Amino acid sequence: MSVVYNIADPPGHADYKPRYADDRVGIYDDVYLSFDNDEVLSRKLRYIVRWDLQPSDPALPVSPASHPMVFYLSDSIPERYRPAIRAAVLKWNDAFLKIGISDALQVRDQPSDPDWDPDDIRYNVLRWVTEAGASFGADSQTLYDPRTGEEFRTGILISADVPLFAQRNWTYAVDPARYGRSTDPMPQKFLDDTWLGTILHETGHNLGMQHNFIGSLAYTAKELQDPAFTAKYGIASTVMEYAPLNLWPKPFGQGDYSQTVLGPYDYYAMHWAYAPVPGANTPEEELPTLRSWAAAWSDPRYRYASDEDVAWGDGHAADPRVEQGDLTDDPLGWCKVQFGLDRDLIAGLDAREPAPGEAYEAETDAFRMLMGRYDACALLPTHYIGGQYLSRAHRGDPHAAPPIVPVPRSEQRRAFDLLDTYVFSSDAWRLPPSLLQRLGYSEWSGYGYVEYEGYGNLPQWAYDPPLRHDVPYAENIARLQNQALRFMFGPAVLARMSDAGFESTAPGAMRLADLFAWTHAAIFRELGGGTNVKPIDALRRTLQARYTDVLVDLYQSSAAGVPSDARALARAELAGLDDATARALRGTGPDADTRAHLAWLRARVRGALREER
Repeated sequence: MSVVYNIADPPGHADYKPRYADDRVGIYDDVYLSFDNDEVLSRKLRYIVRWDLQPSDPALPVSPASHPMVFYLSDSIPERYRPAIRAAVLKWNDAFLKIGISDALQVRDQPSDPDWDPDDIRYNVLRWVTEAGASFGADSQTLYDPRTGEEFRTGILISADVPLFAQRNWTYAVDPARYGRSTDPMPQKFLDDTWLGTILHETGHNLGMQHNFIGSLAYTAKELQDPAFTAKYGIASTVMEYAPLNLWPKPFGQGDYSQTVLGPYDYYAMHWAYAPVPGANTPEEELPTLRSWAAAWSDPRYRYASDEDVAWGDGHAADPRVEQGDLTDDPLGWCKVQFGLDRDLIAGLDAREPAPGEAYEAETDAFRMLMGRYDACALLPTHYIGGQYLSRAHRGDPHAAPPIVPVPRSEQRRAFDLLDTYVFSSDAWRLPPSLLQRLGYSEWSGYGYVEYEGYGNLPQWAYDPPLRHDVPYAENIARLQNQALRFMFGPAVLARMSDAGFESTAPGAMRLADLFAWTHAAIFRELGGGTNVKPIDALRRTLQARYTDVLVDLYQSSAAGVPSDARALARAELAGLDDATARALRGTGPDADTRAHLAWLRARVRGALREER
């Protein structure tokens, strides 16, 4: 192992002028505390992080950059990928030409000089990374002066697995969905477009841009199905989205699969961050103009929301329009189409995979990928439950909405109906046994299987078998369903829903009682027949048991933030479930599995209720 240390002076360009950040535009901010001004309401001072890109002759409409961002293509990058990677970086020059700067970004080949070192801090390098299990597709590298926000080194690490991701998307999804096959070679354009989307995104980071996860909301489904539209505007308003594959089943039209151009937000953000402000000599003098430029947040083409807005794990995120991996201005409608597409692709797997002579592991790989696509949409509807439309617009901005508007009850109901149909219902998961029988893996340990101490030295990446030979299908479904339930009944979501009646100006706001009633109807519908209960299948039994656990945990919870009404409603649900299971057990209809399940539910419920006495 060698360690390279770089100790260097920051650039200190005399003509560089810091620029203040704005929460409505997604440029990285360099934040620190300033104690030299008492005429402010906060000590926080935020400069944006950016390269020193200025026109060499401001008097001309367009002139070359005085300090261009020069990248070097590492020799380690395979030759066949370099044209697309180079083109993606240079595509950003389109944004700078609009503000009077030419050749702002340049790409050069690695010098033939043997003393040239890609680790030298003076060079911005695009370099190739090989990993046994890739942890990323590409990753930007940025260093900046914390006193001013001026960048002095950038670069991109490029994973060797990007072509593999493209190949799997083509073989398992695009080729069968659009052409009814899975044997056609991946077109070069499909791979090049994947490279464009990947490198455009990381170069945006190098220019100071943050993620923008509301960018997918700018376009309609019809627009994304139009190749002429996507070729001009992309599949999202920005390359800084985590946009999924823009794939539509027939007979829908099909636009570009990846983000291959800069979107309207990208041009807008680069103008805001880099365009000179006429007549302004100090950062303070720029502020009135910058604030007026940033006032466009309410326009769907120029909206911005970033990583903190997708922190769904603890319930901090609240706006369902801000998502990773969704498309169109109607994400629920888009997900409904994707559910159908993925189910059809899974249903036809046996006819496509594996190819004659191949191991069945290819079908397992395809199945896992398609289920991953399905799962990506399965949790999205939960984010509408107790959701809030958030606005970064400032007072006085055009078409500004209030900072917080609860999601309408009708939209929450629509989202819940999707969950009921595609996540909670057993029909959503019913697959033929013949398909599940084929989902094995290749038992191929070779020399040095690690179970035998001192025998060989096989690395983990070469053979790392799962515990089970089959796919744990029911276990995976239960995990996903439990994740959906735990999110909707989490403290932050319940608290938002409890307060929605105070915040909503529309009649009939979503109530906590609605969520409990909807969930009960979706999960315990088999118990609506009194003593005449039909057999409950294994997936539903597990789902009912998980939801009962959620109710018990909620009822007994002492966690901060859980509304008292939520605990009361959970208790009422448990009492009702006690009665319903008792009635069902008085009948003679259910099979042994169902009777044992109902008895277990009743014991679990009665045990929780007994603790209150």
